[in-house]
Amino acid sequence: MNPDFFALVDQLNIADPADRHGVERAIWSKFGVEMAVLALDMSHFSLTVRRSGILGYLGLIRRMHVLSEPIVQQANGTVVKYCADNLMAVFPDVPDAVAAAVAINLMLAEKAAEGAPEITVGVGIDYGRFLMIPGEDCYGDPVNISYKLGEDLARPGEVLITSAARERLPAGLPYALQEQPASVSGLELTSFSIQYDGKR
Repeated sequence: MNPDFFALVDQLNIADPADRHGVERAIWSKFGVEMAVLALDMSHFSLTVRRSGILGYLGLIRRMHVLSEPIVQQANGTVVKYCADNLMAVFPDVPDAVAAAVAINLMLAEKAAEGAPEITVGVGIDYGRFLMIPGEDCYGDPVNISYKLGEDLARPGEVLITSAARERLPAGLPYALQEQPASVSGLELTSFSIQYDGKR
């Protein structure tokens, strides 16, 4: 864990009310970023574990790691962490994150068509300001919402983005967007499904 980050959080916990804003500013100044965040979740966890056992599923998770990280890097992104069957990555802007999400899904489908074990994932993407500890973790609303979209709402093979992410997309995007309402932890919001044709 990053000692500087948690030392500041410890200061915040014991700070007098008059001093809290100063500590908060120090945390945001050092660790605050404004980026696109992508959260990926492998589909059918419980069913796959029951069918193939945990070791078989660990093999699929590792395969997802190996296939996805180069794609993230090629799209100007950085993998922040893998946690179980989840991937969190950050990107300078939303078009990069969308490109990576679509490319990962197409790569996994292509490998399955070639006879490799099938892996399907759901992906959520948001954009905004959040706290990032490089190589460790991220904290903030865009992180939470992207995870909710990727884990709870995205169907296998689906990429969902928020309205904030949609606003960062340029005109002439090669994918159509399908609007769909979403409820995230009691918050009603609009998400958009990226419509891609399944071809690399």
